Amino acid sequence: MNETKSFKRYSAICCWIKHLLEGRYLSEEKILFTIFGKLKRIRNIATIVDKREITNTQANREDIYSEDDDTSNLRIEFDLDDGTGLIRAIFWSANPEKYKNFKKGDIIDVIGLIRHWKEYISISPEIIKKIEDPNLILLRNAEIIKKIKSGETQKIPEILNEEIVIDEISAEIDVKDLFEEEQGNNLNDLKEKIYTLIEDNSLDGNGISFQELKKITQISEDDLRSHIRDLEMESRIYQSEENVFQIY
Repeated sequence: MNETKSFKRYSAICCWIKHLLEGRYLSEEKILFTIFGKLKRIRNIATIVDKREITNTQANREDIYSEDDDTSNLRIEFDLDDGTGLIRAIFWSANPEKYKNFKKGDIIDVIGLIRHWKEYISISPEIIKKIEDPNLILLRNAEIIKKIKSGETQKIPEILNEEIVIDEISAEIDVKDLFEEEQGNNLNDLKEKIYTLIEDNSLDGNGISFQELKKITQISEDDLRSHIRDLEMESRIYQSEENVFQIY
């Protein structure tokens, strides 16, 4: 009698890379615990900041999702950045022709499985497509912010007897945290100043643009976006239209 193997297909949960990196992975169940509960599949919009084609030398095939030719010995890696963190998407046994049109700088919508490979969290993509309409990014961020604001979050449990290792890519960012204690007060003061500017300009219902904030604060574009992202993730501000911000 032939046995039929059945697989449960988990829902793809929309989240930011930050939520994946802050999660706790339980290898026995191959589940990532996050503020949105247990995740196995996720959906994320991010920018490709690097792309590599690598010849596989060794791999645990039992724990690898492969949608291409199983006989291929090539894997393709994308480093993805959504403004909250960096993570690696890995295509195992990949056909390079299938992904030749995806290049550094492209914004993609990716649906994939969470993996814990070489001691870091990664994504095994099932579906990827390029994003041409920036409104889709705003809508996705608004969806995530709405979940956080409405309290659809959970406390991440402690994982005992398992070592949680941060993605080697994101580790480069984490080094900066060593200096946060000394700079924390100044950074918080600046973030609150930005919030106050947005609050003052929200009274008439129009909000304030990114360029106006940059002109007033006189800080770098990257720093300003970082503070804005923090305020968005704290559900204190939102984009009423592209690059225009208001308080809730």
